[in-house]
Amino acid sequence: MYSKSTVFDIDAGLLDDELLASQMRLLTGLAGAGHPRDAQTAVPAGWQGHEDALALRLNQIQEEAALRKFAIPGRVPVTEESVIWPIPDLNGVRNQLATIRSRAEENNAGRIRLPRNDHELWATYKYSVLARNDRAYQSFGQRVAARAIPLDELWLSMISASRVAPLRGGVRNALQHMWGYVSRHSAMHPGTEDLVGLAAEIQNQAVAHQVSYLLNSTALGELRAWL
Repeated sequence: MYSKSTVFDIDAGLLDDELLASQMRLLTGLAGAGHPRDAQTAVPAGWQGHEDALALRLNQIQEEAALRKFAIPGRVPVTEESVIWPIPDLNGVRNQLATIRSRAEENNAGRIRLPRNDHELWATYKYSVLARNDRAYQSFGQRVAARAIPLDELWLSMISASRVAPLRGGVRNALQHMWGYVSRHSAMHPGTEDLVGLAAEIQNQAVAHQVSYLLNSTALGELRAWL
């Protein structure tokens, strides 16, 4: 059952505008929990000890909000150490998906349409995985093509993969693959070292020209939180 204190595990692009704004308000408080100004904000039990992950999650939410032209409070500092995330809970993820599905039936849909099967789910997360690990990208692609991975397992794997900090080279690789969908609309060179600018240009062109494949990609929003 969804409550306003739920921190969503699934990608921010799947949240409708109202849920996205609600998550941003919640996480703005949680990311500062323990400081005097947020002393009344209790960190959910599953996220205790994972405050750095809450800060990064807030930045991910804000990148998605910025993509939708929301006003955002601004990035919060994130540790330079490795971020330790809580283990995603299958029942929790199922409840989150049920919430998304129910709200979509009431015409409250996110940027990304809710995947209906393993192939759609893989297409949604594939560039986020590519940014982290090319070998995993190849392996998951083959397993999905062979129908060799249950949908629940694939959801948990995609959530876990997208929480791994990508290396700069991996992000560049993913962005250059994404660039192919918008290259005819822009004069920017995909070999640029300005990955922030390249990511922004891909976002702008994908939105301006309604490039469906990218608009339904988690990487279009979440990768900028790591740059």
